[in-house]
Amino acid sequence: MLKTLLRISLASIAMAGVAAAGTVTSLNFANPFTQVQAGGVAVSGGFVAVGTSSLSDAAISNLTDASVLANSFTQFGDSSTFGSAAVSNFAGYFSFTPSGDGGAAAFNGQDIFLIGGNGNSIASSSSLFVVRSDSTFGIDAPLFSASIGLSDTVLLGAPGGSGNVAGTPVGAFQMADVGGIIPEPGVSILALFSAGLLVLRRRR
Repeated sequence: MLKTLLRISLASIAMAGVAAAGTVTSLNFANPFTQVQAGGVAVSGGFVAVGTSSLSDAAISNLTDASVLANSFTQFGDSSTFGSAAVSNFAGYFSFTPSGDGGAAAFNGQDIFLIGGNGNSIASSSSLFVVRSDSTFGIDAPLFSASIGLSDTVLLGAPGGSGNVAGTPVGAFQMADVGGIIPEPGVSILALFSAGLLVLRRRR
């Protein structure tokens, strides 16, 4: 069953690549089918994106504030999610091919990064992983294409644990817990309102 699902996934990626010049293929829905988890639980939803970052490898590996990574990241093409239709809705898996101009000033010659989180963005995630490819973005000559996955250089997160997909035991990859979560605007307003009430009570 896993081989059939893999063929479907790769066929989808191949068709997506036909429509655009510059593409970066990224998936973990292939042998050895390593499942991405946060706290030992397969990630469902969340986000996964390709792009470049101005941070050093050391800064990413020692990340304690998600907003720092968010502010340094320039996304390439569209993001995706864990457990999408492209991976037969299996949590912990992703398969997508973002496209764009790899020769644009923001990308040309820059490292390619793969970032995933359990929130809908970097800043809203409490767990993240970051992988860097040895390849860089570049101009079309005649076509720019690259690939990146969990087998590339891992800067944040680490292999570990075990998972299960389609009744088959598989290895797992754990996201790293990070701090510095940026609250939603509504949460921030409520926090300020609560703080104001506390001040008023103390004055009385």
